[in-house]
Amino acid sequence: MATEVLWWIFAAAIVGASAGVVFSRSVLHSAIFLIGSMAGVGAMYVFLTVEFLALVQFLIYGGAVTVLILLALMLTRSDPTGRPEPVNGPQLPLALLMGISLVTTLVAVALDTAWPGNDSDTPTNIAIETVSERMFSGFGVPFVLSSALLLVALIGAIILARQEEGE
Repeated sequence: MATEVLWWIFAAAIVGASAGVVFSRSVLHSAIFLIGSMAGVGAMYVFLTVEFLALVQFLIYGGAVTVLILLALMLTRSDPTGRPEPVNGPQLPLALLMGISLVTTLVAVALDTAWPGNDSDTPTNIAIETVSERMFSGFGVPFVLSSALLLVALIGAIILARQEEGE
């Protein structure tokens, strides 16, 4: 019972931090909210007794990806006059319509799906060898592609930050 209460407290905290990422006016504050959201997801993995995924969540997503985002933000230039850039444009009504339809579709699919493993309250332990075998044999290519994408994004941010005004 106490675990379920903590589960819902962390779920509400994750939703709040995620809303802070989306609705914060400052990009730095959004990155801090992102760290909180990722740490909350890592705590959820601890509740599910999947310690390996919790560690990966804390180290890779909560740490490395957020640091990469902050580094890219610090390397890119902002408006030299210091004026805030407009956030909403003419695409706002279409974006709201698409967002509402996406949330509606996701909620409908989640409610209609028969989730495996909901039959008992006891967690299923999976051997770490099985996790590593699946991750490195079945998901090796996506892992390499995502790491190459992050590297290209970092190099692109550095190039953009080093360009002179006339270029």
